[in-house]
Amino acid sequence: MPRLFRFATPLWASVLLYGCTSAPEAPATPPLPPIPPVEAVTEGAVAAGAEAAVLAAGQALFAQNCALCHGANGKRGLNGAHDLTKSNLNATGRTYMVVNGLGQMPAFKGQLSDEQIAQVVAYSLTLQ
Repeated sequence: MPRLFRFATPLWASVLLYGCTSAPEAPATPPLPPIPPVEAVTEGAVAAGAEAAVLAAGQALFAQNCALCHGANGKRGLNGAHDLTKSNLNATGRTYMVVNGLGQMPAFKGQLSDEQIAQVVAYSLTLQ
């Protein structure tokens, strides 16, 4: 049995030393960000696309119905039209103005649908 130990001892020593040596270190890579659920990405893209579509439609309606007096950028003020970039009206106030008109501004209640009025109002809020 002592002869076995003489043979086994160097073997165990080499196994232990091999296990203690460190392997070459790989370059550190930053961790990847977590992947959002597919539903969140899809809903966000749909919401952004829907908002862009509303604003694009509102811009077209604004150019057709409002830009003559308010100007393309909302600053013209022709025929007593207010500078929309300085207006403190929120969406509710602007909706009221578009629906009912005031002074020389005509009411668009019969000319634009509720959806179109909402689109024009949404676009007008971007002019600030």
